[in-house]
Order: sequence, then structure tokens, then C-alpha cells
Amino acid sequence: MTCYLYSTEELPEGFSFPPSFLEIVNKESILDLEPWWFLCEFEKFAKYWLSEMKTQYPERQLVPFAKVSYSDDIACFDGSDVSGEPKVFFIHAFASTGWEDRGSLNNFDEWLELAKEESARYKIEQEAE
Repeated sequence: MTCYLYSTEELPEGFSFPPSFLEIVNKESILDLEPWWFLCEFEKFAKYWLSEMKTQYPERQLVPFAKVSYSDDIACFDGSDVSGEPKVFFIHAFASTGWEDRGSLNNFDEWLELAKEESARYKIEQEAE
């Protein structure tokens, strides 16, 4: 499986993806975190959401990498962070500027743990229905 990662031209200057993110998305099969899914699995969606974040919130440097299936919530790296371990923002797309922020985590590893927990709960709920 080939994962689409944004080109250097599309990314904020100096931004680099966290090594743990690259490790996850460059595997033979991508991790199943339903209801979350990685945008890089679908180049068209990845480009769409990158464009949407730039259009909707031009004052922020957001690098979207995952979306939850049941809402317009997008997980985005802080594109202004050039440390290699950027903060992760939860952005509610299409919300008015100033109302889009749904919280943040310190880095991708924290996001991944949260997504795994949410995925486990979600799958149990789906089986119960």
C-alpha cells in the first residue's frame, strides 16, 4: 500500500512528519483505527482536506492527517512546529474561525493512543448494535 504524503511544496516551510507517524503509514497494511482513518490512504481526500484547512483557517498552519468518519473532525499537525514532533490539533471543519478548535495533544504518539482507545470502544459499540 502506498500512502500519499504531501509534497515539500504543499507543507509549511521546515515542517517534517513525526517518525512514529511515518512508521505507521509506511507499513504494508495501514493500522485500522476505525472510526478514524488516515487521509494519506486516499490522495484525493488528503489534498482536499489540506486545501480546505488552508482555505477555512488561513491564519493557521495545519497539516491534516486523519479524519473521524462520523463528523467533520480532522486531526492536524501543527505545521508551524519544526521540531519533528508537532502538536496535534483536533479541528472541527466548517466551524467559524475561532470555534474550530476541539482540543490538542502534545504529539502523534498521544493521538495514536487516544485513537486506539476510541477505536476499541467504537468497535464494541458497533458489534452491540
